[in-house]
Parts: sequence; structure tokens; C-alpha cells
Amino acid sequence: MKKTLTLTLTSALMLGSFNLNAATLDDTQKQEVKELVRKTLVENPDILVEAMNELRKKEMAAQQQSDQQILSAHSKALFENKDNPVIGNPNAKLTIAYFTDYNCQYCKRQDPILRKIAEEYPNIKIVIKETPILGPASTEATQYSLATYNQQKSKYTAIGHRLMSKPGKHDSRSIKAAFKAEGIDVDKLDINTAVSKQINDNLKLFQELGLRGTPAIVFPDEMLRGYTAESALKEMIKQRN
Repeated sequence: MKKTLTLTLTSALMLGSFNLNAATLDDTQKQEVKELVRKTLVENPDILVEAMNELRKKEMAAQQQSDQQILSAHSKALFENKDNPVIGNPNAKLTIAYFTDYNCQYCKRQDPILRKIAEEYPNIKIVIKETPILGPASTEATQYSLATYNQQKSKYTAIGHRLMSKPGKHDSRSIKAAFKAEGIDVDKLDINTAVSKQINDNLKLFQELGLRGTPAIVFPDEMLRGYTAESALKEMIKQRN
């Protein structure tokens, strides 16, 4: 039955194509072809589902191919920038880049998952790409955070965790309170050209990769846009180790 319907639909579509090329169908015949196609699809919606699934597969394959080309061109900036903070094993076999913003609600869910993975997998290194895209408070938090990394590396992980653990968005008061709670005097932090350069480099790379939001997790051969569940990340790591 399905084969018959498929053949019917194919015949109808072929007639439509012939109509476009040779104009052999009158208006009544054109309408009959349209009705036949419509009836076939309405009575057999699985044909549409199958077609849409195939289209999605092709789109995903094209996206992955495009991503791989972009990643190859930006590999060094992504995974070998020594100025970026790192969690996990510095000499790990697999390196992942993580674009994040302290005011991003999905990052607040993603961050503890990545930190847990860094602890559980000794062959993983995660390069933190602080990317303040959500306004002045995001920029302020990132400036202080990266200055802390440059001056007091031992406190970087703790302040990052505290900033991410706050529900809702930060403002200047909550940011300074977080640093104070970790024993960091923001007035003594040097927001120098190195900090500004790292932020600008991260934002530029973010745009060049075609990313539009955080979190974004970048493997050497694939980009994950948006929040990714722990189980999915572990499966991807397993495939690459």
C-alpha cells in the first residue's frame, strides 16, 4: 500500500515537473495534480515526517562539515591560548573550549557539570573562554575574574563557582560581594591591557565561530550550541578517548 501511494505521489510530482517544462496541463489538470498530492500527504503524514527527518539529517551533516572547517582554522586560538584559564589536566589528551557568561542562566547549570567532568576524567582539559555578552555586569564580573586569575590563580576556581552559584543576574553590588566573600579585594585587582585583550580575543573568536549565545562547548571536531546534558557530554568524551 505504501509503495503504491509513494508511486502515486511520485507520478503526481513528475506531472507537475512536466507541466513546468512543457506546459501541457490545463488549469483543471493542474488542480487535479495538486489535490492528488495533497490527499496523499494528508492520508499518509508519515511521508512528510520521513522527508523532514531526511532534511534534518542533511542540514546537520552540512552544519558539521562547516563547523569542522571553521574549527580547523581556529584550532590554535581555541585550544592553545596560554592566557586562558584551564580546569582539569593541563596535559590532557582531549581539550575542550567552553564559552561562558556569569549572567547566563544556562551557564549556571552547565558550569557545575563541566567542573564535575573535569574531576572525573583525568584525560580532559577544559579551556575557559569567558565571554561577557550579557551587558555591563557581565563585563565587570569577567574583568575581576580574569584579573584574579592573573594575580591569584589559586582563588580563580572558587570565585568562578561563587559567581555562577547566584540565582538570577548579577549587578555590581552582588559581584563585589562575591569577591569579598572569597577574600578578594577588587580595588587591588589590576584590570590591565592583558585582561582587556583576553576578553576582546574571546569575543572576536566567539563571533568568528558563528556562535550566538552561551554556553557553547567546543570539541576539536564539533561545536555544541546551548546547554548540553551531562550524559550527552560524557558520551561524546567517551567516543573521543
